[in-house]
Amino acid sequence: MFLPEYIHRIAVVGVGGCGHNTVEHIKNAVERDVDLFVFDTDARGLVSSECVTKKPIGTTITMGRSAGSNPEMGELAMKEALDDIVRSLEQYDIIFICGGLGGGTATGAIPVISEALKASDTITVIITTLPFHFEGKKKQHFSESALKSILQNADAVIPVSNQKLLEHLAKSSTLVEAFDYSNQTLKQSLLGIYSLIKTSGYINLDFADVRTVIKGAGATVIGYGKGSQVSGVEEAVQSTLINPLLDEYDLSKSKAALINISGGSTLRLQDIHDIGELITNNLNSDIPIIIGTAISDNKTEDINIYAIFAGVQPKTLSQPLTIIQGDSHEYH
Repeated sequence: MFLPEYIHRIAVVGVGGCGHNTVEHIKNAVERDVDLFVFDTDARGLVSSECVTKKPIGTTITMGRSAGSNPEMGELAMKEALDDIVRSLEQYDIIFICGGLGGGTATGAIPVISEALKASDTITVIITTLPFHFEGKKKQHFSESALKSILQNADAVIPVSNQKLLEHLAKSSTLVEAFDYSNQTLKQSLLGIYSLIKTSGYINLDFADVRTVIKGAGATVIGYGKGSQVSGVEEAVQSTLINPLLDEYDLSKSKAALINISGGSTLRLQDIHDIGELITNNLNSDIPIIIGTAISDNKTEDINIYAIFAGVQPKTLSQPLTIIQGDSHEYH
């Protein structure tokens, strides 16, 4: 007999300093049946708690003093501990691995662990930040090299471009606010997929649906949208598609899509139809497109959309995304 809490074994792994921060941010937002890990070369703060298992890696190489912004040190550190880490992770059905590319530990270590898990039946989703331009060409080169390797091995890779996020922040934003926005976006991407697996709905999305969309997908991006029935569903769709994380990608070349629509008890069938049609007009109709809904008990008129576009390709031409409804309306 299978007990529901054991059907889907989920782990979240933070690698390096950015990954460590992400796990700390999300630990109170996930249920206790999700196992949380942190692997880092910097031994400072690596004290395991009831919620998070924290392990230093590469202790004989770095002496617990971090990788020093050197990806080779991160790679060697992960290889030193790889056998034990793989044994502890390959039991899970889906693993979210998060970290920042461009520095040392995660840049070197995440490609190693994603390659090692490729042969297992575990679904690996890598959610990673890419450096700001002001962090220099060297970090850009490191991040591009690591991302290329990760894309060859992980099932789905969600790249969070700090530079793209910066373009959508107010000019008065502080450096702390910019990095916090980046961390929040990374957190939102992770918790969005997690919530799809854990939440029941009227048109239910489950682990099998998520697996269908992201297994072997490659580059994957997330869209979020919020609107209301008063202002029309176009508002929610527009905020889903006009998204800093989607700027660089051509959604029409997605290999698969998963769309979850949630709202209050007043959410209409027509609203769901219109949202699905508006989004899928931007996609290839031949790909797997899975749509689910979740209805809350309250009477709020807010409509929330969470969309996964899997296997996306970079845009070849820089053209604005057009949202089309019927024959006479366009929204840019």
